[in-house]
Amino acid sequence: MSHPTKPHSTTTHPSRTAPGSRNQGFTLLEILIALAILAIALTSIISVASNQSVNVAYLRDKTLAHWVAMNQMTELQVTNQWPATGSKKGKEEMGLKEWHWQREVSKTPDDRVRQVEIRVFRNKDDENSVTRLVSFLSQPIK
Repeated sequence: MSHPTKPHSTTTHPSRTAPGSRNQGFTLLEILIALAILAIALTSIISVASNQSVNVAYLRDKTLAHWVAMNQMTELQVTNQWPATGSKKGKEEMGLKEWHWQREVSKTPDDRVRQVEIRVFRNKDDENSVTRLVSFLSQPIK
């Protein structure tokens, strides 16, 4: 008995193309457009990250300066002394950094209350303070 023979089929691999057929890859223009979009996106990401690091440093300094001001105010409250009007300057270390503060005590319409303004600076000669704290102290009861 004879077996009918099947014709031998050839399969083509996807990576191989028949002669004369067109390759279906990306054109140079499509690659350049994709690279341009990628470059714009990466530039935006780098810009945002840079702004975030600047904001973190600003907030750290603002927080430390505020703590210095609060320490000065707390010192006035704890000593339970009636502060004299006028200015006083000093320095304090906070967060491994030296901060310069200026305290201004002034009278108010109520003779038993004084206004205290504390400004904290990064450097001794700075004109603009990092933070400013204003509070009122009442005359201690003796």
